[in-house]
Amino acid sequence: MKALAVLILLAAGSPALAGLTADERAAFRAELRAYLLDHPEVIREALEGAEARRMERHVTSDLDLIAAHADELFHAPDDWTGGTPEGDVTLVSFVDYRAEGAARALDAALETAAEDGRLRLVVKDAPDPGNPESLRAARFAQAVLRLAGPDAYGTAQAGLLAAKGPLDRAALDRIAAALGLDPAAVAARMDAPDIATKLAGTQALAEALDLGPAPAQVLNRTLVRGDVPAVALSRMVEAMRRKK
Repeated sequence: MKALAVLILLAAGSPALAGLTADERAAFRAELRAYLLDHPEVIREALEGAEARRMERHVTSDLDLIAAHADELFHAPDDWTGGTPEGDVTLVSFVDYRAEGAARALDAALETAAEDGRLRLVVKDAPDPGNPESLRAARFAQAVLRLAGPDAYGTAQAGLLAAKGPLDRAALDRIAAALGLDPAAVAARMDAPDIATKLAGTQALAEALDLGPAPAQVLNRTLVRGDVPAVALSRMVEAMRRKK
């Protein structure tokens, strides 16, 4: 009966009533309105059902996106990886060093990987293409990774996230010097074509996944848009394991 009432509600404004006179349509709508006032649970159940279906479609869409881009997400050969190399679940963290929440999001990913002995972590530099400082910071991080390796990359990330004021050439030179690197060599490496190609590829991947701006996290079966605390990431990881 309730399902029938919902269908009548949906039909009330449709061409299905075109054959009725104006008075008949008015009477029908008055009766329908009175019924819904007496039975408000019909509207609530209809809305809850619609939201459940919307969420189901959203989750299915996310799973399809992850599956379609799995190699780029989880197995790009030039990404920084940490945690357990042969972990049973992989967490991919998209980072923009100038974004709100960037430090919290990266700290949460690193903390989760450090406390979970079976989690593999991948970090992707995903700067806002419209923000010159974001692009400059990402190019710097990628240059350090290529010149000095993964440990220096992690230290460079911390320096970028902790920096106060603009991330101009002088600020990046200071971070490079603190790492024991030649600032001029880092600056030259930042402009190399392979770094531009890498960042463009990551941007295209984020757009294909409909992630929105970084920070964002991707697990084997879940897209997380925005930053979430480590405790929430840990629970998501455990949920991934239960679904295997």
